[in-house]
Amino acid sequence: MANSMKKFLGRKIDWQESYTSLILGAIIVVILGLLVANFFSKRNQLQQQIGTGEQTQMTQANASPSAGSDYTIAENDSLSKISEAAYGTQDYWMGIASINNIANPNIINTGDKLKLPLKEEIERKTAMTVQTTYNVSAGETYFTIAEKVYGDGSKWTILDKANGALRLPNGNPLVYAGSTITVPR
Repeated sequence: MANSMKKFLGRKIDWQESYTSLILGAIIVVILGLLVANFFSKRNQLQQQIGTGEQTQMTQANASPSAGSDYTIAENDSLSKISEAAYGTQDYWMGIASINNIANPNIINTGDKLKLPLKEEIERKTAMTVQTTYNVSAGETYFTIAEKVYGDGSKWTILDKANGALRLPNGNPLVYAGSTITVPR
């Protein structure tokens, strides 16, 4: 250990290398200082935005749902509660889900916006949504029908399984215009 200390103390110092290291060290400290200052200023801005967002959400949540308007989902809302408040019956929850492309009506998020159409439109959409049969028009496929009845064309396999369709040579299901198919719910 004494030998290694003598080697360290006996070493010549290269002042040019030392100044370069000192300058690089100072630049790194300045950059780190700027990053820390930026972090805290952005954090304060974000906290201010969150504060105003909560106030806005509270004022919007106090508005009751009404037909023909947009509605912001409040805490503890459900589609059936919203349907009851907007249309006087819970029966239109499926129509609200369909119009707003909600895949799982049991999961809605506070703060999301919903379109609440006029009563005539929601009645038509709900009737189409709860429909258990469907009359096929010319040019329709299970995919296009699934887009209409489920709001998602990728659910065409549900229709295929329920109706046991004949197959084309390429393996696609064959659907005839004018036929009535079952639409599982």
